[in-house]
Amino acid sequence: MQQLRLASRPQGELRNEHFALVETPAPRRDSAALLLRPRYISVDPYMRTRMRAEGYDYIERWDAGSVLSGWSLAEVEHSRHPAWQRGDWAIGHLPMQTLVAHDGTALRCQPPGDPPLAFMHPLGMTGFTAWLGMCVLGKPGPTDTVLVSAAAGAVGSIAAQLARNAGARVIVTAGRADKRDWLRSLDFATVLDHRREDFAERLAEAAPQGITLNFESVGGGVFAAANDVMRTGGRVVVCGLISQYQQADPRRAPPNMALLGERGVAVIPFVAPHFSQRYADFLAETTPRVTHGELHWRLDVVQGGLAALPEALIGLLAGANLGKRIVAL
Repeated sequence: MQQLRLASRPQGELRNEHFALVETPAPRRDSAALLLRPRYISVDPYMRTRMRAEGYDYIERWDAGSVLSGWSLAEVEHSRHPAWQRGDWAIGHLPMQTLVAHDGTALRCQPPGDPPLAFMHPLGMTGFTAWLGMCVLGKPGPTDTVLVSAAAGAVGSIAAQLARNAGARVIVTAGRADKRDWLRSLDFATVLDHRREDFAERLAEAAPQGITLNFESVGGGVFAAANDVMRTGGRVVVCGLISQYQQADPRRAPPNMALLGERGVAVIPFVAPHFSQRYADFLAETTPRVTHGELHWRLDVVQGGLAALPEALIGLLAGANLGKRIVAL
């Protein structure tokens, strides 16, 4: 079977040479309760942080030679587990390989049939992250003006809709014209280009009374521009800093962070694994919204199996995706 490993830790920009696709013996049918064949693997920005030698202690690091892993949708090829049958769908965090022996722990089972792709986006870890940051921590309401950067991405697109559904005024940003067009098609009225040199001025014009909640995903100059317009008593939910993940100091704060202290702005960084006990609550609240079409979602499916995953991740970090990027095996 094929297996994707980290060949070496990148010191700068991530490149294909940092990955290794290897052939390794397949697990035996009787080696575990379940034999799974992954069909889709999620591609996410945090994967770049797992390749670092220090920091990001909330999740296991990848060393040279480590088998990569990610949120996956897999088909049960063989089962000796009483609660599972051949053809069931398994959802959870799995190693990046073409066959996986598993005991079923921490996997969610869905019945045979069409692949339940909603679990790769609005009902999966990206949807969970958006819900945590916006509904559990940010808690927007009708009096809020909310900024969601990178709002055409997997987390941002759901977070922006959740804020709007809560009655807030929502300003969204995206770095490409087609992404901004898609956000307008979702009826977001204020859509900004965060890659423009005059983004800070445009943001100030769009929010003359200031921002009360910033759902921060980009970092760098976008984060700094948002700090300038934060209203006294507001809050910043820090979901990620994707523009910095390939830099030497990926956790660097904007130079104007002191403004937030002066204005009494709460800064709330978070990572989804710390809230795993809330996943059932998230599904109970979000599944009806997805079923009834209240949340719009879009998959960016990359074909080519495990061999396509390195370029899919490299492209994601450069903003090449539109919606939730996954790789089909």
